[in-house]
Amino acid sequence: MEKLCGINLVGILVDRCEKHDFSGRIINQYSYDEIVFESCITMLNSLEELYNDWGFPEAAERLRSFTIHRSDLLNQKKDDASSRLVNIAADMRPRDISGIRGKIATFHVLTEMRQHSSWQGQVLYVDSDEKSDFHSALELLFIMDEALNR
Repeated sequence: MEKLCGINLVGILVDRCEKHDFSGRIINQYSYDEIVFESCITMLNSLEELYNDWGFPEAAERLRSFTIHRSDLLNQKKDDASSRLVNIAADMRPRDISGIRGKIATFHVLTEMRQHSSWQGQVLYVDSDEKSDFHSALELLFIMDEALNR
């Protein structure tokens, strides 16, 4: 049985699939809270937010804003090191998420880098034990869609 291992391993539990779109839950090794998503787009947004909260994998680009004033910068919350993934992993033992399944399908995603305005990593389709590399978030969606529509 194939397995992915990594500090930022997440599980994508697909509970509904319709017309090349799917919904479900995102789980990770460091929290029992599930992130519910209603579509592929909200899944990608939720994962991007999770990676930003973890600070891992580090984003190659940052969003810029031309409406922020200097006074806003002084009031912004400073980077909280205690919320970074490396510190989280050092403080707690990761739980095993390999036995948790979605109603329709289960994917394990290991995003190794966030470069070129996208993601690169590996995805494991747990139900059929198929592992694939992806070089963009769009390619990840194509791999998942192909597996769900077989």
